[in-house]
Amino acid sequence: MKKRRLVIMGLFAIGAVLVLCSCGGGGGNKRLTKEEFAAKANALCKSFNDADKAAGSPTSLAEAVAYFEKLTPLYEKRVTDLDALKPPADEQATVDKIVALEKDEADVARQLLAALKANDQAKANELVASGNANSKKAKVLYKELGLTECAKG
Repeated sequence: MKKRRLVIMGLFAIGAVLVLCSCGGGGGNKRLTKEEFAAKANALCKSFNDADKAAGSPTSLAEAVAYFEKLTPLYEKRVTDLDALKPPADEQATVDKIVALEKDEADVARQLLAALKANDQAKANELVASGNANSKKAKVLYKELGLTECAKG
């Protein structure tokens, strides 16, 4: 009986930790300062950029499929985490534009993965062009906000 109580208490403790950790560090409803937002956003981008660099450059169809299977979920998480941050009020509209572009780009990455798996080179090329256009627009906005690490990706 005592062992069962310890297990239940342990599960409650783990649950409490997970709930506290899932709060995202955005400070509740409090907006971040420009510096805090830049630091958090750049950290998100650096983490993804490091994973991208470690994944290397695919040189075959199989490597491209593996590359997108690995990085697309990481990219989607980065976008979700960026969207969860509370930037200064005067930067919110720009961040909203970035998030919209990045969500579109994540969708394009999913479609590209499907095209690669289907060996549909024409569709893949079309999607790459679309993704590149979104990326260029986002980079301009990242630079406006001084998010240097995000502008690298």
